[in-house]
Amino acid sequence: MIKIDIVSGFLGSGKTTLIKKILNDNKNEKVVVLENEFGQIGIDGELIKKDGLEVIELQNGCICCSIKLNFKNTIEEIIEKLSPDRIVIEPTGVGLLSEILVMLNDKKLKKYLKLNSIITVVDGVNYFDYIDNFGEFYEDQIKNAKTITISKSQLIDNENLNMVINSLKNINENSYIIYEEWDSEEFYKVTKNINELANFSDEDIKKIKTKDISESMKEISSIALMPIKTYSTKDIEKIFETLETESLGKIIRCKGFVNSGNSLLEFNYVNGKYDIKKSCLKICPKLCIIGTELKFEELKKTFI
Repeated sequence: MIKIDIVSGFLGSGKTTLIKKILNDNKNEKVVVLENEFGQIGIDGELIKKDGLEVIELQNGCICCSIKLNFKNTIEEIIEKLSPDRIVIEPTGVGLLSEILVMLNDKKLKKYLKLNSIITVVDGVNYFDYIDNFGEFYEDQIKNAKTITISKSQLIDNENLNMVINSLKNINENSYIIYEEWDSEEFYKVTKNINELANFSDEDIKKIKTKDISESMKEISSIALMPIKTYSTKDIEKIFETLETESLGKIIRCKGFVNSGNSLLEFNYVNGKYDIKKSCLKICPKLCIIGTELKFEELKKTFI
């Protein structure tokens, strides 16, 4: 049986980073990562490919809605052509975890697959902001997880961390919560073998109740760009300062690569916080912006 691990979480929570950390200690297995991007351009897949992993990308939608058939067919093709030991699925940040689990319960797929673990990454810094703004849609990823890991826990104090943990327990009292800093030895010990995380059984799937909460998702949209200009770090910082004013819409996530002289700059903006660094990747410049009430034409002019 091929093991299936799902790493879910809202936009910018750190799913890709967690996958890389977990798989770093599973070098003896043949692993395929199934990436699902919300938008027409894939960004996260490039970050995983550079570590030598096989990556399959599903773009321009989310697994739980527009590409159900594509998702099932892709899984079957991965099994037939690649014969992996493990498939790691990283759904888009706006995917419904309950829907994904139900799809994986397909009779045909179950002959070859075993759900090994289901992990949801929660952004500790933005947790209460997202709970307030995205309600049931956001909570779906928490309710249906077996393991929840809190990212960016080093950026909040113990009082706020405990508030996040207590809120998570109220939503999913049976989950296994990991709150250690991701760069700590304690976190490494907890996640050094993905099989040691709380497993997901067929009985768990039977308990899942899907709910139409698409209204919460409708307002989230994305724009994909392939900028041709050359940028400095200061140029990107100025753009991010503009994004923070919300004059171009409420930007939840902005990520990608832009030209900077003879190299690329890689950047990641999450709800007002960002990092920018040089990239050694040899790819075309591209970026994706995700948010609500986006002003598409103005955003295009800002980056191109």
